[in-house]
Amino acid sequence: MIQSYFSGGGGGFSKYNGVPKYQAGVSGVGTYDATKLWTFKKGQPTLLKKPQTISGKRSGRNVPDISANADPFTGYSMFITPKKNSGSKGEWEVSGGTSVVAPQMAAASVLMADNSVGRLGFWNPQIYRFARSSDSPFTPLDSRSNNTNLYYTGQPGKLYNQATGLGTVNFTKLEKAFNG
Repeated sequence: MIQSYFSGGGGGFSKYNGVPKYQAGVSGVGTYDATKLWTFKKGQPTLLKKPQTISGKRSGRNVPDISANADPFTGYSMFITPKKNSGSKGEWEVSGGTSVVAPQMAAASVLMADNSVGRLGFWNPQIYRFARSSDSPFTPLDSRSNNTNLYYTGQPGKLYNQATGLGTVNFTKLEKAFNG
């Protein structure tokens, strides 16, 4: 019997690292809303008949910091040529995940650094400060129903959410903030 399960993003709380200074005092950090969709019986995941809504507090570094579209179904069109068949013309596929988003973030960082007056350095302390500004380069994804990593959901009105961090990035605004 083949079973399929949901997939979703990561996020939540580190049990190894404490809350860093740059996250302290940001609304949503250390708190969560969640929807419990399954339980484990004899080590196997079992889908609940009725999902449970949960809210609470946890300690530890909150992850992720920011979000991007990593969904392989709505992700990015890529032309793939098979490595072992050089005679193949290849095909278009839609792909996603960290393997697509991480290089995008790295490329955006390089482009912003090229246009800046100096090195950008470690982003995190700066982006949490930028997120608190009136002209934030981030769009918080705080909807409880449309924002989930299959456990943590958005927390309406909070700046930070465990499923999506500070939210999505407006890179034009972020570059201006770094150069401000």
